Amino acid sequence: MTTMRTQGARAPARRLSGLESLQRRGRISRSQRAAGEAYGAVWRRSRSEASLPSSLAAETSLGLGGARRAPDPGRGLTAAEARLRARHHLAALRRRLKDHPTLVAACDRICGQELTPREAAGGDREAGRLEAVLAIALDLLLRD
Repeated sequence: MTTMRTQGARAPARRLSGLESLQRRGRISRSQRAAGEAYGAVWRRSRSEASLPSSLAAETSLGLGGARRAPDPGRGLTAAEARLRARHHLAALRRRLKDHPTLVAACDRICGQELTPREAAGGDREAGRLEAVLAIALDLLLRD
C-alpha cells in the first residue's frame, strides 16, 4: 500500500498564455503585453456568440415560476451590439497593423487564442520568427 505525501507537495502548474510566457522570458515588455491582452480581449469579444436564454427565464416571465415579469427584449440586442462594437474596434486595431496578414495572424493566434509561439507556429524553428513578428505587431499597436 502506498501513501501519499502531502507535505512538500506542489500545486499543479498553471498554463501560461503566450503573452505571459514571452514577458517572463524578457521577449516583450509590460506595455507590449498590455497591448496584446487588450487586442486579445477585443478579439474574443468579437467572436463570442450570444448564449441562448434559459427556459426558466421564459417560465418566470409568463408567470409559471413565480412573480410576473415582462420579458426583456433588449437583453440579446445589447450582446449583439457589444459584439458589433468589438468587431469595429478589432478592425481599427488591424488597420494599425496595416492589415498585414502575418502581423494580424500573429496577434490573432497568440493574443486572441492565447497560444504560445511554439503552439501557434507548430514547432521550435518557426516560434522564434513568430516571436519577432509579434513584437513588431505589439509595437505598432502601442503607437498612437
